[in-house]
Amino acid sequence: MIRAEALTKRYGAVTAVEDLTFEVKAGETFALIGPNGAGKTTTLKLLLGLAQPDTGRIAVGPGGLQPHDPRARHELGYVPQRVEFPGGRTVTEVLAFFADLRGLPRTAVERAIGRVGLTQLADRRASELSGGYTQRLSLGQALLGDPALLILDEPTASLDPESTWEFRSLLEQLRREGKTILLCSHLLSEVERVSDRVLILVNGRRAGLETLSDLRSRQMSASRLMVELAESSGRARSALERHGFSFETTGERALVLDGTDGRGLKALEVLREEGIEVRSFELQRPTLEEIFLSVVRGDRRES
Repeated sequence: MIRAEALTKRYGAVTAVEDLTFEVKAGETFALIGPNGAGKTTTLKLLLGLAQPDTGRIAVGPGGLQPHDPRARHELGYVPQRVEFPGGRTVTEVLAFFADLRGLPRTAVERAIGRVGLTQLADRRASELSGGYTQRLSLGQALLGDPALLILDEPTASLDPESTWEFRSLLEQLRREGKTILLCSHLLSEVERVSDRVLILVNGRRAGLETLSDLRSRQMSASRLMVELAESSGRARSALERHGFSFETTGERALVLDGTDGRGLKALEVLREEGIEVRSFELQRPTLEEIFLSVVRGDRRES
Protein backbone atom coordinates (compact mmCIF):
# COMPACT_ATOMS: atom_id res chain seq x y z
CA MET A 1 0.00 0.00 0.00
CA ILE A 2 3.03 2.25 0.53
CA ARG A 3 6.47 1.65 -0.94
CA ALA A 4 9.25 4.11 -0.19
CA GLU A 5 12.62 3.45 -1.77
CA ALA A 6 15.88 5.25 -0.88
CA LEU A 7 14.19 8.55 -0.01
CA THR A 8 16.40 11.56 0.66
CA LYS A 9 15.14 15.08 1.30
CA ARG A 10 17.34 18.08 2.05
CA TYR A 11 16.50 21.63 3.05
CA GLY A 12 19.65 23.55 2.27
CA ALA A 13 22.44 22.12 4.40
CA VAL A 14 20.00 20.13 6.55
CA THR A 15 19.24 16.53 5.58
CA ALA A 16 15.75 15.83 6.93
CA VAL A 17 15.42 12.31 5.49
CA GLU A 18 18.32 10.17 4.30
CA ASP A 19 18.19 6.97 2.23
CA LEU A 20 14.91 5.85 3.82
CA THR A 21 13.32 2.62 2.58
CA PHE A 22 10.22 0.89 3.96
CA GLU A 23 6.97 -0.76 2.87
CA VAL A 24 3.48 -0.71 4.39
CA LYS A 25 1.40 -3.76 3.51
CA ALA A 26 -2.33 -3.70 2.73
CA GLY A 27 -4.45 -4.06 5.88
CA GLU A 28 -1.51 -3.26 8.16
CA THR A 29 -1.35 -0.67 10.93
CA PHE A 30 2.14 0.78 10.65
CA ALA A 31 3.61 3.18 13.20
CA LEU A 32 6.20 5.84 12.49
CA ILE A 33 7.97 6.99 15.65
CA GLY A 34 11.07 8.90 16.60
CA PRO A 35 12.34 11.82 18.70
CA ASN A 36 11.85 15.46 17.73
CA GLY A 37 13.78 16.29 14.57
CA ALA A 38 13.90 12.65 13.47
CA GLY A 39 12.29 13.36 10.09
CA LYS A 40 8.75 12.14 10.78
CA THR A 41 7.01 15.29 9.49
CA THR A 42 9.12 15.40 6.34
CA THR A 43 8.40 11.74 5.69
CA LEU A 44 4.65 12.37 5.96
CA LYS A 45 4.92 15.34 3.59
CA LEU A 46 6.67 13.15 1.05
CA LEU A 47 4.01 10.43 1.35
CA LEU A 48 1.21 12.99 0.99
CA GLY A 49 2.75 14.66 -2.05
CA LEU A 50 3.25 17.93 -0.17
CA ALA A 51 7.00 17.73 -0.81
CA GLN A 52 9.14 16.04 -3.43
CA PRO A 53 12.14 13.86 -2.52
CA ASP A 54 15.53 14.90 -3.85
CA THR A 55 16.21 11.26 -4.62
CA GLY A 56 14.20 8.07 -4.28
CA ARG A 57 10.75 6.92 -5.22
CA ILE A 58 7.33 6.62 -3.53
CA ALA A 59 4.28 4.59 -4.58
CA VAL A 60 1.01 4.78 -2.62
CA GLY A 61 -2.42 3.20 -2.77
CA PRO A 62 -3.64 0.01 -4.46
CA GLY A 63 -2.52 1.34 -7.84
CA GLY A 64 1.02 2.16 -6.72
CA LEU A 65 0.77 5.76 -7.92
CA GLN A 66 3.03 8.67 -7.03
CA PRO A 67 1.67 10.77 -4.14
CA HIS A 68 1.17 13.94 -6.21
CA ASP A 69 -0.99 12.06 -8.73
CA PRO A 70 -4.63 13.22 -8.22
CA ARG A 71 -5.82 9.63 -8.66
CA ALA A 72 -3.72 8.52 -5.68
CA ARG A 73 -5.47 10.99 -3.39
CA HIS A 74 -8.81 9.25 -3.92
CA GLU A 75 -7.39 6.25 -2.06
CA LEU A 76 -5.84 8.28 0.76
CA GLY A 77 -7.35 9.94 3.83
CA TYR A 78 -5.33 12.28 6.04
CA VAL A 79 -5.87 13.32 9.67
CA PRO A 80 -3.50 16.13 10.74
CA GLN A 81 -2.35 16.74 14.29
CA ARG A 82 -4.32 19.95 14.57
CA VAL A 83 -7.32 20.97 12.50
CA GLU A 84 -9.70 23.91 12.40
CA PHE A 85 -13.11 23.89 10.73
CA PRO A 86 -15.29 26.87 9.76
CA GLY A 87 -16.86 28.03 13.02
CA GLY A 88 -20.32 28.81 11.70
CA ARG A 89 -20.93 25.45 10.05
CA THR A 90 -22.42 22.33 11.58
CA VAL A 91 -20.83 18.89 11.52
CA THR A 92 -23.00 17.92 8.56
CA GLU A 93 -22.24 21.14 6.69
CA VAL A 94 -18.49 20.76 7.20
CA LEU A 95 -18.47 17.25 5.79
CA ALA A 96 -20.84 18.23 2.98
CA PHE A 97 -18.39 20.98 1.98
CA PHE A 98 -15.51 18.51 1.71
CA ALA A 99 -17.75 15.97 -0.04
CA ASP A 100 -18.66 18.58 -2.66
CA LEU A 101 -14.99 19.37 -3.22
CA ARG A 102 -14.36 15.72 -3.97
CA GLY A 103 -17.52 15.17 -6.00
CA LEU A 104 -18.99 12.73 -3.48
CA PRO A 105 -22.74 12.16 -2.86
CA ARG A 106 -24.44 13.21 0.38
CA THR A 107 -24.76 9.57 1.35
CA ALA A 108 -20.99 9.67 1.90
CA VAL A 109 -21.55 12.40 4.53
CA GLU A 110 -24.16 10.35 6.41
CA ARG A 111 -21.97 7.28 6.31
CA ALA A 112 -18.89 9.15 7.61
CA ILE A 113 -20.87 10.75 10.46
CA GLY A 114 -22.08 7.35 11.57
CA ARG A 115 -18.67 5.72 11.34
CA VAL A 116 -17.06 8.23 13.72
CA GLY A 117 -19.96 8.32 16.18
CA LEU A 118 -21.17 11.88 15.52
CA THR A 119 -24.78 11.12 14.59
CA GLN A 120 -26.15 12.79 17.73
CA LEU A 121 -24.04 15.89 17.06
CA ALA A 122 -24.68 16.20 13.33
CA ASP A 123 -26.43 19.56 13.73
CA ARG A 124 -23.97 21.04 16.22
CA ARG A 125 -21.56 23.74 15.10
CA ALA A 126 -18.04 22.50 14.58
CA SER A 127 -16.69 25.34 16.74
CA GLU A 128 -18.67 24.00 19.71
CA LEU A 129 -17.15 20.52 19.62
CA SER A 130 -14.70 19.31 22.25
CA GLY A 131 -11.17 18.36 21.22
CA GLY A 132 -12.08 14.69 21.04
CA TYR A 133 -15.14 15.27 18.86
CA THR A 134 -13.21 17.70 16.65
CA GLN A 135 -10.68 14.96 15.99
CA ARG A 136 -13.53 12.56 15.22
CA LEU A 137 -14.81 15.10 12.69
CA SER A 138 -11.33 15.23 11.16
CA LEU A 139 -11.34 11.45 10.88
CA GLY A 140 -14.82 11.60 9.34
CA GLN A 141 -13.50 14.00 6.69
CA ALA A 142 -10.67 11.57 5.95
CA LEU A 143 -13.15 8.70 5.58
CA LEU A 144 -15.56 10.48 3.22
CA GLY A 145 -14.30 8.70 0.13
CA ASP A 146 -13.84 5.40 1.98
CA PRO A 147 -10.09 5.39 1.18
CA ALA A 148 -7.99 2.24 1.39
CA LEU A 149 -5.16 4.11 3.15
CA LEU A 150 -5.30 6.42 6.17
CA ILE A 151 -2.37 8.59 7.30
CA LEU A 152 -2.68 10.00 10.81
CA ASP A 153 -0.28 12.57 12.26
CA GLU A 154 -0.25 12.54 16.10
CA PRO A 155 -4.06 12.21 16.16
CA THR A 156 -4.37 12.06 19.97
CA ALA A 157 -1.57 14.48 20.94
CA SER A 158 -3.90 17.15 22.34
CA LEU A 159 -6.68 14.93 23.70
CA ASP A 160 -7.58 14.07 27.28
CA PRO A 161 -7.30 10.42 28.39
CA GLU A 162 -10.98 9.58 27.80
CA SER A 163 -11.01 11.14 24.33
CA THR A 164 -7.74 9.40 23.53
CA TRP A 165 -9.22 6.04 24.48
CA GLU A 166 -12.34 6.68 22.38
CA PHE A 167 -10.27 7.70 19.34
CA ARG A 168 -8.06 4.65 19.65
CA SER A 169 -11.21 2.51 19.76
CA LEU A 170 -12.25 4.03 16.43
CA LEU A 171 -8.85 3.16 14.98
CA GLU A 172 -9.14 -0.42 16.21
CA GLN A 173 -12.52 -0.71 14.50
CA LEU A 174 -11.06 0.61 11.23
CA ARG A 175 -8.22 -1.86 11.62
CA ARG A 176 -10.72 -4.71 11.96
CA GLU A 177 -12.41 -3.48 8.78
CA GLY A 178 -9.15 -3.97 6.91
CA LYS A 179 -8.06 -0.35 6.50
CA THR A 180 -4.37 0.28 5.98
CA ILE A 181 -3.22 2.82 8.58
CA LEU A 182 0.04 4.72 8.88
CA LEU A 183 0.20 6.28 12.33
CA CYS A 184 2.75 8.91 13.30
CA SER A 185 2.87 9.12 17.10
CA HIS A 186 5.18 9.82 20.03
CA LEU A 187 2.96 7.82 22.43
CA LEU A 188 4.42 4.34 22.78
CA SER A 189 1.31 3.14 24.61
CA GLU A 190 -0.76 4.09 21.57
CA VAL A 191 1.66 2.39 19.20
CA GLU A 192 1.65 -0.77 21.29
CA ARG A 193 -2.12 -0.97 21.32
CA VAL A 194 -2.95 -0.49 17.63
CA SER A 195 0.16 -1.19 15.52
CA ASP A 196 1.47 -4.27 13.74
CA ARG A 197 4.94 -2.90 12.92
CA VAL A 198 7.04 0.05 14.05
CA LEU A 199 9.53 2.12 12.05
CA ILE A 200 11.92 4.08 14.26
CA LEU A 201 13.50 7.18 12.72
CA VAL A 202 16.60 8.90 14.11
CA ASN A 203 18.32 11.82 12.39
CA GLY A 204 16.29 11.19 9.24
CA ARG A 205 17.46 7.59 8.95
CA ARG A 206 15.89 4.24 9.65
CA ALA A 207 17.11 3.11 13.06
CA GLY A 208 14.81 0.12 13.37
CA LEU A 209 11.85 -1.64 11.77
CA GLU A 210 10.24 -4.30 13.92
CA THR A 211 6.96 -6.04 14.57
CA LEU A 212 5.32 -5.55 17.94
CA SER A 213 5.82 -9.25 18.63
CA ASP A 214 9.58 -8.82 18.09
CA LEU A 215 9.64 -5.85 20.46
CA ARG A 216 7.81 -7.89 23.09
CA SER A 217 10.29 -10.74 22.58
CA ARG A 218 13.06 -8.25 23.21
CA GLN A 219 11.28 -7.26 26.42
CA MET A 220 11.23 -10.89 27.52
CA SER A 221 14.88 -11.46 26.63
CA ALA A 222 15.90 -8.47 28.74
CA SER A 223 14.14 -9.71 31.90
CA ARG A 224 16.13 -9.33 35.11
CA LEU A 225 15.56 -10.77 38.57
CA MET A 226 16.29 -8.35 41.42
CA VAL A 227 17.11 -10.26 44.62
CA GLU A 228 17.54 -8.89 48.15
CA LEU A 229 19.13 -11.27 50.65
CA ALA A 230 18.82 -11.48 54.41
CA GLU A 231 22.61 -11.69 54.72
CA SER A 232 25.73 -10.51 52.96
CA SER A 233 25.87 -11.79 49.37
CA GLY A 234 29.14 -13.73 49.73
CA ARG A 235 27.62 -17.21 50.15
CA ALA A 236 25.00 -16.53 47.48
CA ARG A 237 27.64 -15.45 44.95
CA SER A 238 29.69 -18.58 45.58
CA ALA A 239 26.64 -20.85 45.20
CA LEU A 240 25.48 -19.18 42.02
CA GLU A 241 28.96 -19.31 40.48
CA ARG A 242 29.20 -23.05 41.20
CA HIS A 243 25.94 -23.63 39.34
CA GLY A 244 26.94 -21.48 36.35
CA PHE A 245 24.70 -18.46 36.96
CA SER A 246 25.83 -14.99 35.93
CA PHE A 247 24.90 -12.05 38.13
CA GLU A 248 25.75 -8.52 39.17
CA THR A 249 26.22 -7.24 42.70
CA THR A 250 24.28 -4.01 43.28
CA GLY A 251 24.71 -3.76 47.05
CA GLU A 252 26.00 -5.64 50.07
CA ARG A 253 22.88 -7.84 50.06
CA ALA A 254 21.52 -7.26 46.55
CA LEU A 255 22.03 -9.19 43.31
CA VAL A 256 20.71 -8.89 39.76
CA LEU A 257 20.35 -12.10 37.72
CA ASP A 258 19.24 -13.08 34.23
CA GLY A 259 15.47 -13.61 34.44
CA THR A 260 14.81 -15.14 31.01
CA ASP A 261 13.64 -18.70 30.29
CA GLY A 262 12.99 -19.47 33.95
CA ARG A 263 16.64 -18.97 34.94
CA GLY A 264 15.65 -16.59 37.70
CA LEU A 265 13.44 -19.22 39.31
CA LYS A 266 16.21 -21.81 39.03
CA ALA A 267 18.61 -19.41 40.75
CA LEU A 268 16.14 -18.90 43.58
CA GLU A 269 15.88 -22.67 43.97
CA VAL A 270 19.69 -22.91 44.23
CA LEU A 271 19.70 -20.28 46.97
CA ARG A 272 16.96 -22.14 48.85
CA GLU A 273 18.85 -25.44 48.64
CA GLU A 274 21.96 -23.71 50.00
CA GLY A 275 19.99 -22.41 52.97
CA ILE A 276 20.38 -18.76 51.91
CA GLU A 277 17.38 -16.68 52.94
CA VAL A 278 15.90 -14.40 50.28
CA ARG A 279 14.20 -11.37 51.78
CA SER A 280 12.52 -10.26 48.52
CA PHE A 281 12.76 -10.65 44.76
CA GLU A 282 11.23 -8.92 41.74
CA LEU A 283 11.20 -9.78 38.04
CA GLN A 284 11.68 -6.66 35.91
CA ARG A 285 11.30 -6.17 32.17
CA PRO A 286 12.10 -3.02 30.20
CA THR A 287 9.12 -1.07 28.91
CA LEU A 288 8.64 -0.41 25.21
CA GLU A 289 9.68 3.17 25.97
CA GLU A 290 13.01 1.92 27.34
CA ILE A 291 13.57 -0.31 24.31
CA PHE A 292 12.73 2.60 22.01
CA LEU A 293 15.18 4.86 23.84
CA SER A 294 17.93 2.24 23.66
CA VAL A 295 17.50 2.09 19.85
CA VAL A 296 17.48 5.88 19.57
CA ARG A 297 20.52 6.40 21.78
CA GLY A 298 22.43 3.56 20.16
CA ASP A 299 21.82 4.97 16.69
CA ARG A 300 22.86 8.46 17.81
CA ARG A 301 26.14 7.06 19.16
CA GLU A 302 26.79 5.34 15.83
CA SER A 303 26.08 8.63 14.05
